[in-house]
Amino acid sequence: MLWTTQEAGLGTVTATARDGSSFTAQAAMRAFQPSDTQLASAFYQYQAEITGLQPGTEYSYTVAVNGQNLVSDVGRLRFRTAPGHKFSFLAFGDSGADSPEQQTLVQLMAAEQGVSMVVHVGDMAYPDGTFEQLQDAYFGVNFPLMQRLPFFSTPGNHEYNTNSAAPYLAGVAAPESGVPAADLGRYYSFNWGNAHFVSVDSNLLPTSRSAAMLAWLDADLAATDRYWRIVFLHHTPYPTGYHLNDPICAAVQKLVNPIVERHGVQLLLAGHEHGYERTYPLAGGQLANASSPSTTYVVTGGGGGALETVGSFAQTAMSVQAFHYLRVDVNGTALTLSAIGLDGGEIDQVTLGGAMPMAIHSVLSKGDYTPAVAPGSLVAISGQNLAPANALSNGYPLPGTLSGVSLKAAGRSVPLVSVSPTLIHAQIPYGLSGPVTLEVSTPSGFASAAITVSAVAPSLLEIVSQNGLISGANPARPGSGLSLYLTGLGEVLGPMESGHAASAASIPVVSHVGVWLGDVCLEPRFTGLAQGYAGVYRVDVAIPQDLPDGVYAIRVVAGGVSSRPANLDVVSHGRGDLNDRARSKIRT
Repeated sequence: MLWTTQEAGLGTVTATARDGSSFTAQAAMRAFQPSDTQLASAFYQYQAEITGLQPGTEYSYTVAVNGQNLVSDVGRLRFRTAPGHKFSFLAFGDSGADSPEQQTLVQLMAAEQGVSMVVHVGDMAYPDGTFEQLQDAYFGVNFPLMQRLPFFSTPGNHEYNTNSAAPYLAGVAAPESGVPAADLGRYYSFNWGNAHFVSVDSNLLPTSRSAAMLAWLDADLAATDRYWRIVFLHHTPYPTGYHLNDPICAAVQKLVNPIVERHGVQLLLAGHEHGYERTYPLAGGQLANASSPSTTYVVTGGGGGALETVGSFAQTAMSVQAFHYLRVDVNGTALTLSAIGLDGGEIDQVTLGGAMPMAIHSVLSKGDYTPAVAPGSLVAISGQNLAPANALSNGYPLPGTLSGVSLKAAGRSVPLVSVSPTLIHAQIPYGLSGPVTLEVSTPSGFASAAITVSAVAPSLLEIVSQNGLISGANPARPGSGLSLYLTGLGEVLGPMESGHAASAASIPVVSHVGVWLGDVCLEPRFTGLAQGYAGVYRVDVAIPQDLPDGVYAIRVVAGGVSSRPANLDVVSHGRGDLNDRARSKIRT
């Protein structure tokens, strides 16, 4: 949070949620002297960072210096933290004229409901981006928005007219993004919901610092796992009117476009042209097929500066000479962009994405693939758009996040074995019972499903003898021992964290367990967690010495609940002994 006063002092911010919980942060203070700003007197800037806030939550806040609130109407100042996969934001640019049209647009934007932040694409203060002009045409005019919405901006060419945008840089607090120290605030990135935003300083493209910025942009986009990727800068790569021959616009098209398109950026916002312009979805400057990755380039330069003529090319879907701002509504994998004019009416609207909604189709126990699950069970969650890519955990403990995918059951983190766009393997946490909501959160969106966690839900995975995995080619022998590997035997006697592999120490289960071989009940020698695995149980039994050869139905009964039976070949002679083989690995 950033604010200024004409007096020095101890600055603090206190944010309070509706439940009464509050967070207070002390601000760092920085002095600006008239010799630096060319203002009549010194002023003091305060910057405070509040931590511990909850996502998607509204807070009221107070700002104080030396214990005195700067706004007397306590409770009037409010903000909402970044939400999940459904949010809205505003965008505009080329506004810095302090014109009647700019003031009208600010009033319209201040009346927008459900908006969580603002993007500004540059030229905030005409003609030269001085401290005084920024105070009047940017901070002053936009105060109704700034008091409740965070602003994320990029410098325009008019900001660079004064000492390479020094006044602009003094007035912004950009997120830390691994940018070189010399360029802090000039370009940066941040996540908001399921979107990754990148601010690029297009003014640097003709300079020696361009290479470092472009390398950073390439690496930054390569590292994000968010579904939506939105880049904003000042100079549009596809001008249609006043700036047709602008060399920096040409540099954006040559140097920036290939990077953003290579990394799947769906939307690029720009200004510089004083009007509204939108391209068709493009790839390499050409119209893209509906099924191919593409980028839509939008100019929102009608924020209040004098309008300029616009034109049209083959790439142009719409261009209009109009004062306006953008409202962008993100809902999972769908993004709707609306251009709103001075009268509050809609100039244009376009929807991107939305072709593949996220959904959970089923949650089934691993092994018998029935809906019955228990604490500790391994489960298979099927659906669509569940993950951006395939990913497999690489050891224990199992992670809570894979490829940007996280899973919760009754609000608790669920350990993940593997994820893919259509299937997630995971472990139900211990300690759960009854009706539970299972929630999948991904870079693409959010989905949930209702499940019921029973005390036990035995489900056979494998049956192993000393000669290896039991099969038709490797039958069981009368008098030999068997290890039955299962999931779903429920709670255990002893401390055990979900997602952790069982140690060498035996950890028995709470429920009584029996094994039925046909109509013969076998008393287990051991029932507990399988060493070296998470969510896998082991039941050891011995086949009666006098059991006749045949195919028997074998099932495990835990707490009165039976697993689905599996067929077990028992052969005492006629097929020969097989060499001992190592126990096959449990497939989880």
